[in-house]
Amino acid sequence: MRALVLEEIGGPLVLKDMPIPEPGPGEVLLRVKACAVDQFDLKIRSGKVSHAKAPIILGHEIAGEVAALGPGVSTWSVGQRVTSTLYLTCGRCRKCQTGRETICENFIGYLGIQTPGGYAEYTTIPEVNLVELPESISFSHGSILANAIGTPLHAFTKRMHLQPGERVIITGAGGGVGLHAIQLARMMGALVMAVDIGPAKLLAAQANGADLTVDPTKQNFAQAAREWTHGEGVEGVLELTGAATLSTSLKALGKGGRLVIVGFHTGSEFSVQASEMVANEWEILGSRNVNKRELAEVVALVQAGRVKPVISGVYPLEEAETIHGQLNRQEISGRVVLEP
Repeated sequence: MRALVLEEIGGPLVLKDMPIPEPGPGEVLLRVKACAVDQFDLKIRSGKVSHAKAPIILGHEIAGEVAALGPGVSTWSVGQRVTSTLYLTCGRCRKCQTGRETICENFIGYLGIQTPGGYAEYTTIPEVNLVELPESISFSHGSILANAIGTPLHAFTKRMHLQPGERVIITGAGGGVGLHAIQLARMMGALVMAVDIGPAKLLAAQANGADLTVDPTKQNFAQAAREWTHGEGVEGVLELTGAATLSTSLKALGKGGRLVIVGFHTGSEFSVQASEMVANEWEILGSRNVNKRELAEVVALVQAGRVKPVISGVYPLEEAETIHGQLNRQEISGRVVLEP
């Protein structure tokens, strides 16, 4: 099979011919039909993920067809179309048994780090990660469901508990997660302020349903939020950016507001006055990806047309370096997908 291999951290992706892997107990061999490209891939390449060791095949947002079954696999058949969750979990601990597998007590790691990823024609995936993908959803769309749509679904429903009529800010709103977060918030009856840099991303945010767009390099979005809410502040902020926007996000919160942190690629440290948290009854929450049941919900939402996957391009493996460069320069709105 053909595969892109990161042979050393900080190095290039090398297109190689490699043996097709054999699925182990509880695994399936997947013929990769699509693998989305993500900021996390860039973090791995740059050495910002300490437990990532080269050589490795990147790619954790995968959709494809079951090509072979490992020993003990009985829930899937060869030829079935599937998408996948991203984390390697035990399935047995209290967290997994109560639907919180994203914080599994025996967390094993990630597809594309602890296992070979989807920048290849074939890979192996535990059967417990898989969710059926109907014929009505393309493989390219299927590859982005868990991360780009599942992540904000989990954040809004399980962490923020977003309600109809509430006002929410989404930072990094023009990216792959952000554009789908806008759609989900609007679907849930909320009003959305989209925050991102540059007219292209703000236009994309507006096209996906944002009520108001703000470029934080040109306008203080906390002040804009106060004006938008007639001085009250917003009920929620979905933070997809990190240190570059976190302090302003806090200032935009109204009394009883909830700040949910999902992404922090610009840094993870910020400060908050405990007295302000108490006086305003703020909640600051973390949110981590999506569980298998929620991914099935995402499939149903997309199949029903309630959320529309946003993909700006589909490319062969040979274009991965170009795509990584564009992603690093923040030139991409929505998701881009590789088709091995």
